[in-house]
Order: sequence, then structure tokens, then C-alpha cells
Amino acid sequence: AAARKGEEGLVGWLEANGVYMSPKSTWGRAGHPLRVESDTVDDFEPSGRGLIARRSIIQNEPLLEIPTKLVMTKARAQEILGRRVIPDEMGEYIALALLLVHERAKGAESFFAPYVGVLPDIDEVGPSYVWREEELALLEGSGALATTRSFQAKLEAEYATLQQTTLAQFPDVFPADVLTFEAFRWGMAMLFSRGVDLKDEESGTGQLGLVPYADLLNHSPYSSSNFLYNSIPFSRDKEVVLYADRPYAINDQVLITYGQKSNAELVLLYGFVVDRNRFDEVELRVSLAADDPRYNDKADFLRSVGLTPEQAFPLLIDRYSNELVQFLRLCCATPADGPLGALRFNEPISLVNEVAVFEALTEGCKVALAQYPETEEEDAKLMGNAQMFAVLSRRQRMAVKLRRNEKRILQRTIRVCEAEIAELEGALARR
Repeated sequence: AAARKGEEGLVGWLEANGVYMSPKSTWGRAGHPLRVESDTVDDFEPSGRGLIARRSIIQNEPLLEIPTKLVMTKARAQEILGRRVIPDEMGEYIALALLLVHERAKGAESFFAPYVGVLPDIDEVGPSYVWREEELALLEGSGALATTRSFQAKLEAEYATLQQTTLAQFPDVFPADVLTFEAFRWGMAMLFSRGVDLKDEESGTGQLGLVPYADLLNHSPYSSSNFLYNSIPFSRDKEVVLYADRPYAINDQVLITYGQKSNAELVLLYGFVVDRNRFDEVELRVSLAADDPRYNDKADFLRSVGLTPEQAFPLLIDRYSNELVQFLRLCCATPADGPLGALRFNEPISLVNEVAVFEALTEGCKVALAQYPETEEEDAKLMGNAQMFAVLSRRQRMAVKLRRNEKRILQRTIRVCEAEIAELEGALARR
């Protein structure tokens, strides 16, 4: 009941500020095609509030039009808090986080109260940087764990800086009991999970914004929708517009993309993973062998092209990068292959070198797999037991899904490498 009341308050606030929300058509204006759904489901997981098609929607139809006076931006933060508190050199994320914390503290007196009132608490979002230690332990072996630790440290450092600057200089604007670390972290979480890059096609500039109502849209890696920052005809004002990327049937959930993000990025910022995420990847670190007799020559060569002896490359479910293969060709080059400067690393150096490349890649994947305490088969068995998997918390399920998908990427890369090695060894045998 409270959630529904908040949603009704948000819709009423939007209507009072010029957003057409009625499902009824008028002369020259189609009815608003969306409705708020309090509890949506995606990939058999609850995904919170979402926007549902209340009628059939055609491709490229405007889905929502939100005037800029309702959008939270750094410029709006400077209007409300003043440029002394929000100087030009302050970053957009910090500025908007401060605005959010300030408006939430004002309660019903805030112009943005109906919007701020429906924003979730940080545990509802559940980004990995707020997980408990026992939940983070389930990410052991995944690069997502180190990324999360780094992210936590950065947030703490940003808040420490604010304590020495904004909190110390403006205690009347941000009393210590208002701008707490928990409040700051909540504000940042709202931005990381809901912020939109607003691109102005006319000026070619962009800015970070929180767009009320539009931020209820959930993510799909297959969506191609984008927000546009358009001028309003016969007005100096602008509005944020979203167009349908495809046709939607009545009662379909309308989705947008949060960008081409891996599951590790999604769980870090949004607290969820996508089972069929075509952008999922595993970062594989590769380095020159310390006992390579040509180590110094290779390290010098890499420095000459702006690289270091250790590099990180993404492995995707259906491919690995040409840059990874080129780096491994250098790593595996022997004196018999000739001077490094005479070699073309964007094509095979020799059959022997190419076999060594795929053997090295195979070994790298096996080393990465060994970092996980559980095998892919064990994760698959756990996920296959619907009753047991449902007992886990949502965060635990996200962790298991993430690490299993990463292991599948590594295993598929190994299979591809083994096939390449077999083919290359066959060619060697026929010579």
C-alpha cells in the first residue's frame, strides 16, 4: 500500500509539472503508453519497480517526455545549493550525490520529495560494494571481488575528502548527522544505478542526470533504447525523451540498456547479473615469462609501443581479442623467429609459435579456473536444484550465477584453443 501511494504521488507530481500521464488520447496527443508496476520479474528474479506497456506500442514511438525542470543535474545542484557548495570543479557524481542527500533530508519540503520518496534504499539495490563479507566470499576467484574491494575503498576516500571540505566548510548546509557516510553511499548508489548520460545533439555535450520516472525502466542487454535531450518546440526549455526501440505488446515490460556491461559490472553497480549476457567477459592477465631469455628485448619492444610486460585482456563467451593473440605471439617468440622488430604480430609468425600461443592461452584459462573454490559443474548442480537454489538469498544467487558464467567463458575458450592446437599440430605433421 505504501509503495502504491508513493507511485501515485510520483505520477501526480509529474502531471502537476507538465508531464502527460493520462492513458486517454486527446486532440493531437496519444495517451501515455506506460504504467508503473511495483514488482517486476526478469530471468526468474525479482527486479523491483518497472514500466509496463498499457497498450500496444510501435517502434520509435515516444515513450516518455520529461521536462528538464524535473531532472537532477549538477547545474540544478548549483542552483539549489549554490556554487560555493557545488563549485564548477566538483565532479558530477559528487555534486548529484550531495543534492540527493540534501533533498532527502528536507523531506516533504523538497520540490523533489515525490521522486526522492520512491527511490529505493541501498539494500534494495544491492550493489556488491554493500554486500556482507560472507556474501562477498562467494565471489572468490572472480575479478569482481577485487573490483568491489577497490570500489569500497574509493567511496571511503571520497567521503573522507568531503569531511575535510564540504562538511567542514558548510555545516549549516550539511550537518554531520545528515551527510553521514551511509547517506553519501546511498546517494552514490542511486547515481551509479539510475544516472543517465544526457547527450545534447545540438551542442554535442553531455551531462549526468537523474530523470524521474524514466529511471524506473529496467535493463536488458538486447535493448537499443537511448535517451535524447531534445528542444521543446516554441520554447527555450528542453526535455528528456525516450523512444521505443522495438514494438511492445500490451503488458510487456519496457526495457532499456544500461550499456554494454559485463556481469561483474552489473553486480557491482546494480546488484544483479544477466544469464544470457552477450557482453559478459572474464579479464585474463598475461605477462612475459620472467625466465624468458629474451625478456629484456621483449620488454623494451613493448615499451616502444606504449605497453608494459603485463597486460589484461577480455575473454567473451564467443571470442577473444586479436590484441591478446598478438601479445601472446610476442610472449612466445623464440630466437629462431628472428628479430622482434622484423616480426608482424598481427599474423601467425610460424606454426610452432602459433601452437605455443594457444597452449599459453589454454594454460592461462586453467590457472584462472583454479582460482575459484568451486567448479563449474558444482555451480551448475546447485543452480539445477531449483529448491536448493531458491533457499539462497538473492545476493548469493547473483554470486553463483556470475562465477558460473565466468567459468563457462573460460571453459569455452579452452575448448576453442584445443581445437586450434589440434588443427595446427595436424598441419605440422603434414609438413
